[in-house]
Amino acid sequence: MTSETEAMRARRHPLAVLGVWAWQTALAWFAGWPAASLVRAAYGDDPRGDAVLWAPGSHALLDFLWHDAHGASAAVREAAAVLAAGAVAGLVPMATLMAIIAGTGRAPSVGFARGVGEALRALPAMTLLLVVVTMTQAFTLCAGAFAGELAESWTHAALGEARAQELAAVLCFPFLILAAAIGVTHDLARAAVVRQAVGGMRALVVGATEFWTAPFSLGWSWGWRATAALAPVLVVGEAANRLGGRGGATLVLLALLHQAVVLGRVALRASWLATALRHVPAERIP
Repeated sequence: MTSETEAMRARRHPLAVLGVWAWQTALAWFAGWPAASLVRAAYGDDPRGDAVLWAPGSHALLDFLWHDAHGASAAVREAAAVLAAGAVAGLVPMATLMAIIAGTGRAPSVGFARGVGEALRALPAMTLLLVVVTMTQAFTLCAGAFAGELAESWTHAALGEARAQELAAVLCFPFLILAAAIGVTHDLARAAVVRQAVGGMRALVVGATEFWTAPFSLGWSWGWRATAALAPVLVVGEAANRLGGRGGATLVLLALLHQAVVLGRVALRASWLATALRHVPAERIP
């Protein structure tokens, strides 16, 4: 590994990481705004605000969903449309981050403007990769779920419900591992698009080749970061359950905790993408 490649570290580019965090925060705001507006219109005059929705028993929440079903469904559709568009548009800030990290140590250095330019150049290949890999992962997970359901139905009478469900879980596990491996290959292919300027399908071949050379070390590099990113979500989620429905300083604290979790997940994701960039050579493989 050359000194230039070794220098590709996400921690060297905190502003780029903050830029991806800002993008994700803005996207979440736009996705959640229709639902927030609907709740504000329904409970704007209540002195407790939307805290009434989280009262024990969930009577107010069920009443809201029943009487405002059309508005709630419209809010869900709008949020889904924003998130779907954001999944494609989000490739630009992600590719910009990768281009900036990949340019570490090069002269001239890759700044924001040049990084965006390289991201836009890579967008068609990144979009193709997103579609192909998403469909492949979906097929893999559906195949695992089908295999599990089939095994449970066949063995339910002979083994009992609990043992049949355990067998189904065991059969589903390899499909989950395979889906994760496909995801790792996807990120390696993205690194190939950035470092080698190749098309989507060629990048997928490069990503699969690189993953095959070191599946366990790459799987571990991705896995511990994914686990570390999940832990604060569970902790803050439990804190939100205990503190939910309160306003004032408690609400501000929850908002800060939520954004800290988002920023931490973005930083871990950037660290993994830097690992993928270091693993993929800059030269095209003949």
